[in-house]
Amino acid sequence: MKNYSLILFTALLLFCLFPPFVSEAEEAASVYMETTVDTVFFTSPSDSENRQGVSISAGTNVLLISRSGEEATVEWNGQIGFINTAYLAPPASEPSASNEKSVSASVPAATLSEASTGAYFQLLSDAELFEQKDGQMVKAGRLLSGEIWKKKSSENGYVSFILGNGTAYVKESEVSYLPSAALSGGVQTGKAYRNKVMIKKTAELLYSKNGQLSVMARMLPGVMLDTRAAYGDYYIVSIGGRSAYVRKADTALYTGNYVDPYKTITYSQMIKDLKEIVQWHPDIASLETIGKSVDGRDLYALKLGTGKEEVLINASHHAREHITTNVVMEMADQYASLYKTNGRMNGYNVQSILKKTSLYFVPMVNPDGVSLVQLGANSAKNKAAALKINGGSANFSAWKANVRGVDLNRQYPATWSTICCNPGKPSSQNYKGPKPLSEPEAKAMYDFTLKHSFKTSASYHSSGQIIFWHFHQSGARKTRDYALAKKVSAKTGYSLVAPRSNPSGGGFNDWFVQNEQKPGFTIEVSPYVGNRPVPLVYFSSIWKQNNTIGLMLANETIK
Repeated sequence: MKNYSLILFTALLLFCLFPPFVSEAEEAASVYMETTVDTVFFTSPSDSENRQGVSISAGTNVLLISRSGEEATVEWNGQIGFINTAYLAPPASEPSASNEKSVSASVPAATLSEASTGAYFQLLSDAELFEQKDGQMVKAGRLLSGEIWKKKSSENGYVSFILGNGTAYVKESEVSYLPSAALSGGVQTGKAYRNKVMIKKTAELLYSKNGQLSVMARMLPGVMLDTRAAYGDYYIVSIGGRSAYVRKADTALYTGNYVDPYKTITYSQMIKDLKEIVQWHPDIASLETIGKSVDGRDLYALKLGTGKEEVLINASHHAREHITTNVVMEMADQYASLYKTNGRMNGYNVQSILKKTSLYFVPMVNPDGVSLVQLGANSAKNKAAALKINGGSANFSAWKANVRGVDLNRQYPATWSTICCNPGKPSSQNYKGPKPLSEPEAKAMYDFTLKHSFKTSASYHSSGQIIFWHFHQSGARKTRDYALAKKVSAKTGYSLVAPRSNPSGGGFNDWFVQNEQKPGFTIEVSPYVGNRPVPLVYFSSIWKQNNTIGLMLANETIK
């Protein structure tokens, strides 16, 4: 018995001093490695008769379990499988017995001297994620504690990293720098799908960890993400050197077509469309309120472009002429989409033009009047007053004026005192008001124009397919304006109205031509339809005639 105990003790001592040989195939690696090329992840070993595998892309992170010759055993997306060792990048650090199957365990802590040069960072706790907009840091979501990301740069107290095709930030005080790291993968390859999505409600960015979907970050509504691929109910996006799932149900997909010009565009629909254009094109689009209508509706101006040369296009001074809102809104929508894709329209390079100019659209100067025509007297704050001006009739289809019966295109200080055919009291049309700019809508347009230096303007009206361009110009100005008017006429096919010695005046472009001494055009779309709205059936031909007018006018300023 004593001899047996001595033999056992000796065996244990020898085992501790000289541990058994471990072959390369049995050596536990337990570190993340990265595929260097598109390759195949096999779910069965090389000696299997019916070997199964799935393709994974270059840059996919896998957990190395063991390696033998040309084949490595790895864990990917919660599955154990096999990859050719030639297609794996070296581990970020040498494996050790204490390594565990997690990203943080395989990454050495950064020293203070390495902090400023660490290529990666780890969150000390949940941290707010920011995007930079107009020079300000705006909250965009949260990154979760313990997650590791690839750094882009450090600047002004923030760490930056890639978010889609843009840049995001966290405060430097919230992170610990790492000199090296193996970033977690944990998403399927999916089917390549490159587009842009907007977060509709607070959304989670997810990845597969130990066979379960785990949250790495949360994004706030309005954040834009560029998709790389689609997989089932998810889009796959890039963030901080990693890939993540975002649920399709939590996003809105970019379509490049937010305006439907083949239906009646109400004031509320116009606002929705304008805001969508700005949300999807924040690099070139912005929206401002330039005043309020009689009934308190905001008057909107959409800026499209980043250049210093400015052009103004407006519509719906007259209520029944609201098809012109469709024309202007479709211009803005199409131009913004073509800018993003670097596309052309009838030979015009949209991106090039909008980098040198800024187009300002005021698509509905008279929202109260338009609402009367489209929705009836109930749309007015003072229903009884509107009905009285309309002779008691609930049919407002012929209405041109604003809600209190003033014709807004007879409100501007351009020979206002001699305007003809004035009924002398509020009316559905032609009443010029008690004085120039008595109406808030006209005053808003007047003030907005004076704040800017528009090189040219176009006011859209209907109907008749004619163009007014002249208001007492002479000499070189008349020659200049006539030359541009002929180009507008050639594009639209509309006739130029011959100069008259005593034009009535009071119109926006009458005042613009006279006061700003720049070319201004009143463009009457559609064949003449009488005192009523232009039927939508005409829109297709109207659009074909006018689609590049905004680009043409802008391009003329930069020749």
